[in-house]
Amino acid sequence: MAVITIGTTGSTWGMTAETGVLIQTFSQKVSREKNEVRDSIGDVALVSYYNPLAKISFAAVVAGSTGIITSAPGVAQTFANISASSGSPTGGVYIDEVEFARGNTEFQKISGSATRYQIA
Repeated sequence: MAVITIGTTGSTWGMTAETGVLIQTFSQKVSREKNEVRDSIGDVALVSYYNPLAKISFAAVVAGSTGIITSAPGVAQTFANISASSGSPTGGVYIDEVEFARGNTEFQKISGSATRYQIA
């Protein structure tokens, strides 16, 4: 579908197509563990951030027989919509959970979550 946008330039519309599904939502939350060391009067004297993670959630309508729909917990998965910005780790993505939903008047849906670790 062609989209006409009016206003701020540089904004991005929509998502990148994923294999085997019609992607409906995709989110990625980047975090790191934090360790604070306090001095003798309780002020923070040292801080370290380590173990970068990206928590991913997705929802889609099934439209094929490959890609995300073959996902299972612990299996490595490739997502086209992952952002490498905002300090996101660059390692492998592993599925945490997957849910299939079906209804007699609906298309088959898939949703789930994954984690991107710094390790490959």
